Amino acid sequence: MTEEEGELDQIIADCTDALDLSPDDVLSLIQRGRAWYCKKDFDQAIADFDKAVSWAPDRTDVRYDRGVAFSQLGKHDLAIADFTEAIRLGPGHKSLAWCYYNRGRSRFFNGEQHNALADLSEAIRLDPRHAYAYDMRCFVWQRLGRHREAIEYYDQAIKNDPEYADAYHNRGNSWTHLGKYRKAIADFTQSIRLDPDDPRSYNSRGFAWCRMGNYDKAIADYERALERDPRSSLRRIVLGGVLAGCPKWRYRDGSRAMELCTEACELTDYCDADCLTSLAAAYAELDDFESAISFQNKALAVASEDDDKEGMLGRLQLYENGTPWRMEVPKWYQRLFGAHGRSGRRGSASASWWMPPSA
Repeated sequence: MTEEEGELDQIIADCTDALDLSPDDVLSLIQRGRAWYCKKDFDQAIADFDKAVSWAPDRTDVRYDRGVAFSQLGKHDLAIADFTEAIRLGPGHKSLAWCYYNRGRSRFFNGEQHNALADLSEAIRLDPRHAYAYDMRCFVWQRLGRHREAIEYYDQAIKNDPEYADAYHNRGNSWTHLGKYRKAIADFTQSIRLDPDDPRSYNSRGFAWCRMGNYDKAIADYERALERDPRSSLRRIVLGGVLAGCPKWRYRDGSRAMELCTEACELTDYCDADCLTSLAAAYAELDDFESAISFQNKALAVASEDDDKEGMLGRLQLYENGTPWRMEVPKWYQRLFGAHGRSGRRGSASASWWMPPSA
């Protein structure tokens, strides 16, 4: 047990003793709820915040705390309701900008992108140095495909907080979408310097290295991402996909790819289309096309409307013809200058290139 965990357990014990004597002690309920939250026991935290709300329904801080706990559980409708009530109750509360930020964040994950942008903009108006609000607003711009606007806002977020690792990572993702891989790699590298234990930046930098044809550096980054996130199916299929389908034979390792992708499928109960597709590619690399066809068909069977079914069918046809799948080879100008090259020519958008889902 760490020192912090011991302190949290002591707070919970002390507050429990106080509540045994006085069940309507709102401050003890709030403190215990926050301690449960810090221990990532969000259900227990919400139970305490529920009781606090019943005793003190007009306290802004309780509504805010419960909203944050709901958002951690993905219950964004409930989170939005609590943040909305907190905003109504406390127009002068010092955390009002955080209320708008968190409501905007929950609205985004609830599919309300434009309402999310309005809330995040209000958070920034209330606190022009709110780096998290800048970062989240940029993230929404990214999802709306407006990467140049996102980069401008990430610039401001980094100016407000030069040590904000997420802003560098997310700006790097926008550079990647624009095909500016060198700029993306610089941002991912800075994010890693600030937060060396976050697997996302290694994963994202690995993808940028792949697009520039630097497969040794890509594989090294994917390995580092898996080391930091050892239970992740995503980290496994990203690394396994390169080991199975790298266009340069010396980097391929079908046996390791099959091991990684099998573990990913086991972690997802063989119900994830991406994991099954990667496992099929690993079998194809080992010349076991019967298994490759079987797993590619399983991937198609469980694929959702958001999955690239056309690409999956293309892979299936390859396996039926006895041909393993290969990643697209970057053009010379992509390797040197990025996706569009010096002259602005667009790189290939072939479905044979597999971009791992961001996470």
